Order: sequence, then C-alpha cells, then structure tokens
Amino acid sequence: MSAVPVPAEPAPVPVQGAAPQAPSLRQVLLRPFVLPFALLLGVGGLVAYGVRQNDAALKHVLEAQVRLQLITDMTNQVSVMENSQRGFVITAQDSYLDPFEEGMLAFQADTFALRDLSVTDLQRTNLGRVKAAVTRWNEVAAQPEIRARRDSLDRAAARVGNGVGGGLLNEARRVLAVMTTNETLRLNAAAEQSRVLLERVQWIAAGGLLLSVALLLLTAYRVTRTVSRTVLDLNAAAQAIAQGDYARRTPRMPVQELAQLGAQFDAMAGAVQDREAQLRATAEALQASNTHLERSNRELEQFAYVASHDLQEPLRTIGSYTELLARRYHGKLDDRADQYIAFTTSATLRMKTLIQDLLAYSRVRKAPRAAQDVNLGDLTRDIVADLSVQIEGSGAQVDVGPLPTVHSNPDLLRHALQNLIGNALKFQQPGVPPRVRVTAEREARRWVIHVQDNGIGIAPEYHERIFGVFQRLHGMDEYTGSGIGLAVTRSAAEQLGGDLWLDSTPGQGSTFHLALPLTPAPTGDHP
Repeated sequence: MSAVPVPAEPAPVPVQGAAPQAPSLRQVLLRPFVLPFALLLGVGGLVAYGVRQNDAALKHVLEAQVRLQLITDMTNQVSVMENSQRGFVITAQDSYLDPFEEGMLAFQADTFALRDLSVTDLQRTNLGRVKAAVTRWNEVAAQPEIRARRDSLDRAAARVGNGVGGGLLNEARRVLAVMTTNETLRLNAAAEQSRVLLERVQWIAAGGLLLSVALLLLTAYRVTRTVSRTVLDLNAAAQAIAQGDYARRTPRMPVQELAQLGAQFDAMAGAVQDREAQLRATAEALQASNTHLERSNRELEQFAYVASHDLQEPLRTIGSYTELLARRYHGKLDDRADQYIAFTTSATLRMKTLIQDLLAYSRVRKAPRAAQDVNLGDLTRDIVADLSVQIEGSGAQVDVGPLPTVHSNPDLLRHALQNLIGNALKFQQPGVPPRVRVTAEREARRWVIHVQDNGIGIAPEYHERIFGVFQRLHGMDEYTGSGIGLAVTRSAAEQLGGDLWLDSTPGQGSTFHLALPLTPAPTGDHP
C-alpha cells in the first residue's frame, strides 16, 4: 500500500487552549437525538396506556366467558336432572338417579360460582330466580315423583301429569336464556372494546415508530458524518505513527475528547521513540548475555564430561592397587588395616558408580535426537531380561501390559524405562516381594507410560526433590545408588519432548508417568 501524502502541518496547538472552544463528544452525539428520543418516549407512553386499557378489556372478556360458561353448564345440568329423574320414573332403575344427584351438586356449585362472579344486580336477581325455581322443582315435583315411583308407576304418572314440575323447569330455562343473552351481549361489547383499543395501539405504535426511525436515521447520518470526518483525520495520523513515523503529530480536533486522544497519540509516539531506543540497547545486551550463557553451558557440560572421563583412569588405578593390598595383605596386618582397606574399596566403588552416572547424565543431555520407530513392548521386555538377576534375587514380578510403537529415540527411551523399572525393584518394602506393572494410555496428543510398584512410596513434599541431581532420601546403608538416576530419567524425557511426574503415597507404592509426544521433539543443537 502506498504511503498517504501528508500535507504540511501548522505548529501544534496546545489541547488546553482548543478544548474550551470545541463541544464535548457527548454533546456532539446526544444533542441531535433529543427530539427523536422524546418522540419515542411519548409513543411508548401512549402504547403502554393502550396496553393497560386493552388488558382491562381482555380481563372483562375472560370474565364474561367464564360467566357464560357457568350459565351454559347450569342449563345443561337442568336438562340432565330432568332427564335422569324422568328416566327413573319410567324404569324405576336406581342407576338413573346417579346423574340426577350429580347434576344437582354441579348445579349448586355453578350457582355459587356465578354468584361470586356476577357483575350486575339484575344478573344476581335472575340467578336467584333460577335457583329458586330449580329448588322448588326438586321439592314439589322431583322428590315426590321419585318416592311415588318406588310405590307404583300409576301414582308417579299421576304426579307427573299435573305439569307442576315442567312449568318450574321451563321458568328456570327461560330465565337462563335471558341470562345467556345478556352475558353474550356483555361479552361481545368487551371483545369489541378490546379490538378497537388494539387497533388504536397498533396505529399509534406503527406511526410513532416510523416517524421516530426517520428522525433517528436523519440524525444518525448527520452525527456520523461529522464524527467520521474527524475520526478519519485522527486515524490517518495514527496509521502514520503505527507505520513507524513517530515524528508525525495529529491534527487539531474539533471535539474535546478526540483532541485529548490526539494529544495522547502524540505523547505515545514520543514515548515509543524513547522506548525503541531502550529496547534496542536491551536486546543487544540480552543477545550478548544469551551468547555468553550458551557458551558457558557448553563449556560446563564439556568440563563435566571430560572431568568424569579423566577421573576414571586414576580411580581404576586406586581400585586395582587397593584390591592387590586386600588380597596380598589380608590377615597379615591388624584388623584396623583390613577395615581401612575395605573402606577404601567401598569408597572407590561408590566413586566409580558416581562417575559413571555423571557420564550417563552428560550423555543423555548431549544425546542426538535421531528418531525411529521403537516398539516399547519389545524394549521393555529386553530391559526386564537385563534385570533378571535383580528380579530373581528379590522374588519380584514384572507385568508388561500392551505398549505402543512410538517414533522416538531408542537410547533415551532405554535410559528412562530402565531407571524407572530398576527403581521400582530397588525401593521395595521389607519382606514384601516387588510387584511392578508397566502400562500405556493414549491421550489427546501423547502416549503416557505408567510404571507402578508396591514399594515404600514417597511423601508428597519430596515429589519434586527426587528429580534433582544427587538427591537421596535414604542412606547408603538402606538403598544403594548415587541419587542421579531420576535426574537422568527426567532429562531424557525432556530431550524426547515429553515429561515425567509421579503419584505416590508412603507405604502404598508409587506410579511414575512418562509422557511421550505422538511426534518426536524437533532436532537441533542442545544448549
């Protein structure tokens, strides 16, 4: 992208002098929106009032529907009671009296409910007339006819024939029909009122919203045009600063906040200029320090390797002559001399073991990372075969579960697994044969090899300490070793791009977890 030409700028004007003359961003943004928002508030108020009125109308509609349903139910119950009572009179079967009694109970319940929901004195008066007519029919017609039918059909027919009961029920039906008509009119009026209110609310809401939206769009266009021009000018200056032109300064802004922001950009550009100079100096110093540190690390590892390697020759000499002294003069000197020779031999052996472990540690850290397919099952079984003397001597049992084939460094894997299995065999509980199990688990991007034992376990506070060089938790008279094996194992795991950790409880054994990536660690020089 070609650079935007920057016109010559006048001398910067201090923000303090410009700010009082320019409106604030809040004023620029909010003032034009006062009228549209006022209109929206008015429309919202009218809509809320209309909604409340419509809710009241809907409530009247629902109440009228409930009353109309009760009147309809009462009319139906009257027919049910009449038909059930006539059926008993004709057949004398008691089963016809069940709907009669149920209808009477339902009629009374509907009467009580409608009395509580009645809205006019006329409705309450009509309800009383219906209730009185049905009660009178039950007393003077229904019950006497039922008793008469239990004696004879002729007596019951004579009572039915007098027409008293039919007249009472017809009067009840006539009053219920009037109540139905009145309630239907009331329901239709409430529904019409709700419909009219709803239409008015819709028209007010639609018209008000359209007008408000039009005003908002016009206002938003004017505000965004003003602000965008200012922001574009500020953005052009900011882009120039971002592209490294730290000598660039922002133009004068017509809005207080943007003017302050421009001043902050100017201050930031100046600060970045100073910080870049400091960072360049710091980076140069850090690069020199890293180079020196890498050289020191290489020299230190080389020194440890050479020192350990060169120490072996005099140590072999000391060991050889000490063995000659032990064989030639054993029993010929006093007991103290034999003890001194034994001490020297033991110390020589420990020193030899320590030097060999140091060399192993150095070789692991300097090992090439050439990777190949390694069958961990075959490798583990080879290690178990190498440790067969130790396994048979302790009565141990080593179970090797299904293990995968990984693309990794076989030498480093052998170091790691041999140390883990060897430690599991060595740190056994007194009198308890070691039980070691080697398994594998596939996770998202790695294989995790588990080496589990039933040994003495390790307290939580030592879970990290044991991975340090020469870190021992027991005396030489308890368990042999130089205290460097787990450091070698963790170093090998890190060289493979993996990790090593453990779960352990004292007296309950330990489980070491060796994580190996699905792809080998990248090759390269070691620091």
